Amino acid sequence: MKRHSMKALLIGLGMVAVTACAQTEMEQDNAADQDGGDTGDAEETADGDHEETGELTIYTAGPGGMAEELVEAFEEGTGISVDMYQGTTGDVLGRLEAEQGNPIADVVVLASMPPAMQFKEDGMILPYESEYADRLHDGWYDEEHYYYGFSAAALGISYNTNMVDEAPADWSDLAASEFDGQIAIPDPQQSGTARDFVAAYIQQEGDAGWELFEELSENGLSMEGANNPALQTVISGANSAVMAGVDYMVYNNIESGEPIDISFPESGTTITPRPAFILDSAQNVDSAQQYIDFILSDAGQEIVADNYLLPARTDIDAHEDRAGYDEIAELDFDWDYLEENGQDILEDFLRIVR
Repeated sequence: MKRHSMKALLIGLGMVAVTACAQTEMEQDNAADQDGGDTGDAEETADGDHEETGELTIYTAGPGGMAEELVEAFEEGTGISVDMYQGTTGDVLGRLEAEQGNPIADVVVLASMPPAMQFKEDGMILPYESEYADRLHDGWYDEEHYYYGFSAAALGISYNTNMVDEAPADWSDLAASEFDGQIAIPDPQQSGTARDFVAAYIQQEGDAGWELFEELSENGLSMEGANNPALQTVISGANSAVMAGVDYMVYNNIESGEPIDISFPESGTTITPRPAFILDSAQNVDSAQQYIDFILSDAGQEIVADNYLLPARTDIDAHEDRAGYDEIAELDFDWDYLEENGQDILEDFLRIVR
């Protein structure tokens, strides 16, 4: 792994932003630390181009539950053993940084697109054209096949159904008096998806976007940690609504019987693909390519859907109890803008909300 490239990546994202991505889509209670230090015995592949260790090593930013299901099904289907480290995106990036002199991971899964874009820019990813590439949503994967957003979370307004009579139809509804002192947002310093949302909203709305953030701040908007802590304040009744929280956590809690629901604003929101890619330092390239194919296969995409995330394939339906991809209006934004301007917009946002 290229030391200067990893350092540039972390500097480019900013440590605050890295920590942000960190807890973004993380399900903190499921982020088990499964060490990946055992590389096993190496064996040469048929083409002789590289040696495989015999055990595929995956570093993944969850979400907990889905990551384990994908690995279990992959092992059963291929007979390839997997060693998985699971944490936040920040945990994964930090571990890669610490191991730069002795890289271990073969496949990396993150919860935000900009870091994957930076990995590609720094020449740290092996391209691989999966047989499923042409079936994915436009914009969810790299056109040169360096990374694939194999699943995605949409952001919405999560609300307590015991406290809110009518679902908010748009972000501006949260400026109403009924939400005074009762609204929160995942802290964009700890949530990469929230950070991306703030930048995307400003790209679309410009000055009107900053005016809304000022109105919401005057209405008591608070930052409540990453996605899960913010959602818990709604479940407990400490807040009646959370703006820009990930949807799959809401659907999982609805399934558990919690008094919550989610609405997707009419003016648009962000849908964040979760990118997976093969490091250029990977030893188990053949196995890594098989894993990429698996998570994009029918079986892999069905696991994605079962866990309430949006499947990447256009021919695989989302879970029947959640909003489908075509039912969610998106903001008019592009990932390049977010990568270039996200940090500056974050700092301006914090000056308003703090």
